[in-house]
Amino acid sequence: MKAGETSRQAVARELFEETGIRADPEEFEYLDTDSDRNMFYDHYCLRRRVNLKDIVLLPGETDDVMWASFGKVNWMIRTGKICKIIGGQFRRQEKSLRLRNLPKSRP
Repeated sequence: MKAGETSRQAVARELFEETGIRADPEEFEYLDTDSDRNMFYDHYCLRRRVNLKDIVLLPGETDDVMWASFGKVNWMIRTGKICKIIGGQFRRQEKSLRLRNLPKSRP
């Protein structure tokens, strides 16, 4: 976060800076907060369809992008390809994230 910025404003700015994806801060759903000895981490979810070809990676900040299944994300956590704090957050939120991906039933 920058001085005077809310965490939602920061996540929207960072998403755009690193991927070129624009989203309003209000579009992000707050999940929870983690911390370690030196930092606090606010975690958000943005549910939006984005074509991979529309993503513009920031050189030196973002190495690659892909759509990954829940199984692939868990494999990446087990093999150390995702940092521990994000992997732990994903595992705590996995059930809830899976429910968000279910198609809405129609009455």
